[in-house]
Amino acid sequence: MKTIRVKSHHENSGHCTTTFKAVDTVPDRYYNRIKGSNGDGCWCTVWPVQGYWESDTPVRDDFVFEVVDDDGNVLFTESNASLGAYASVSKKAREMAAEITANMSLKPYEEWKSWLAADMEKHGYSGYVENWLYAESGNRGCTQISRYKHLGMEFIICDERMDHIICGKEWRCVSIINARNNNCEALCGFIFN
Repeated sequence: MKTIRVKSHHENSGHCTTTFKAVDTVPDRYYNRIKGSNGDGCWCTVWPVQGYWESDTPVRDDFVFEVVDDDGNVLFTESNASLGAYASVSKKAREMAAEITANMSLKPYEEWKSWLAADMEKHGYSGYVENWLYAESGNRGCTQISRYKHLGMEFIICDERMDHIICGKEWRCVSIINARNNNCEALCGFIFN
């Protein structure tokens, strides 16, 4: 058996892949973990061509991947012969968002959109709804609710206070932010004031 130590590099949820970078290899080597349609998956070598992380060849069953965090601590081990209950960044964020939404009784996006767009006509605005929703919104600050770690990365649950510059409505938006790259991984929901 050969052991390959890797850490999470990035995720492409549209293609159901997570790319991992081998630790301490020269030249850099990458592997994709592909999520199968029936819950299984497969580890593949990667051919990084012009920023596109193309899966190449499935890795032999006797190669074991040790997924580590930034400090080198082993998070889990897996091989193509023994796939575990792996949760991608987006899957974990969706699970966390559902839990947060239920615990905080948050309103969904479509309800927030209707609530805020209801004042468009009253204020003489007849343009695109998206412009009303986003171009005229102001950020009044963000509070960190909590943090969690997954695949060696840290995620921040943020409660952002917002207001609409024209109609004056105020709301809070709760989301999950990837601390490594500042990407929003999941929108949990809204609280209207």
